[in-house]
Amino acid sequence: MRKFLLRLSIFLGVLLALFVGTEVYFRFQGYGALPSVWFDPEVGTRFHPNQTRDIYAAGNVYMHPAKINSMGLRGHEARPEADGDAGLRIVCLGDSFTFGWGVVDDETFPVLVEKELDAALEKPVDVINCGLPGYNTYQEKQLYNKLMAPLKPDYVVVAWYLNDLDPMSYGTTGTLAPLDHPLAGTALLDYWSRNLRYKVIGLPKFEFKGFDQAAAMEMKKVYDAHQFQIWHDAGSEVARPFVERNLSDLTVLLDAIEAGGATPIMVVFPTVGQMDDLKKARAEMSPEEYAAARAIRTRALTDVAEHARARGVLTVELLDAYMDSEVRPYGDVDLTHPSATGQRIAADAVLAALKEAGAY
Repeated sequence: MRKFLLRLSIFLGVLLALFVGTEVYFRFQGYGALPSVWFDPEVGTRFHPNQTRDIYAAGNVYMHPAKINSMGLRGHEARPEADGDAGLRIVCLGDSFTFGWGVVDDETFPVLVEKELDAALEKPVDVINCGLPGYNTYQEKQLYNKLMAPLKPDYVVVAWYLNDLDPMSYGTTGTLAPLDHPLAGTALLDYWSRNLRYKVIGLPKFEFKGFDQAAAMEMKKVYDAHQFQIWHDAGSEVARPFVERNLSDLTVLLDAIEAGGATPIMVVFPTVGQMDDLKKARAEMSPEEYAAARAIRTRALTDVAEHARARGVLTVELLDAYMDSEVRPYGDVDLTHPSATGQRIAADAVLAALKEAGAY
């Protein structure tokens, strides 16, 4: 019996050493660095719940940690004390800009908005960060209906960015079920999901429910081939189907928000390229030339803003505030996402809109 226990101990020790060694090796290869994900057929790729993970910029450059709650969202849990008339609940939908890719937890605009409202109001405030990297308007609608509508928010901030025009940005990777377990964050599981699983059991079928995935994939081919033109000349013939598709998705999302009794607020983010190029054009061109160049370059942003305003939705466009900022509003490490300054500008704009809407 003693020999058996000794052999068992040695065997388990070897297994543990192999696990740790392999985990360390894959960590150095970049696996397990980002928040781990699973595929939700109603929504798309989502984060596994209850994890705190490190976020890296391109080139595997460390930026910051991010805390993921039990809903698979960044930040604190939903606060029950803000339910009903006793409190104020605000949901912030969006992609990596809302998530706060590139800034620490306390620098995201949803957190900044919550801090200001906490100080200004004598009732519980709950601002939920529903930003998930890569999401577009359709996916935000699906996430809202599934997770947020039951919480009956008072206001819903919809953050829009140009990659919302991507017809298939929903993500088809990860495990096939959520894992609330320490193993969900391992590099080994990440490597299995991204590489080894395909070789062992073949490519799993990531199929969305109630969504024409085949049609979206066909549009995706055109989008990928013409992305620059779609983003920067949204009035062109190749771009219009993507803009119109997105406006249709936005209509459905705004309808869902208002049907639940919440007030939507739109926030339109520019790209770093739009900000830099138009800032230079403003300095070098005549007012007439600049106005013409800006109209072409920002056509998609203008279409979205006008679409929302036409139905009475308070809409904030951040381009001018970003261009006029004395401190650069985009990051130094991750160049394409708002810095702490950019998040602060967004928070101030959202707070002004909330004030105009009568939230405080």
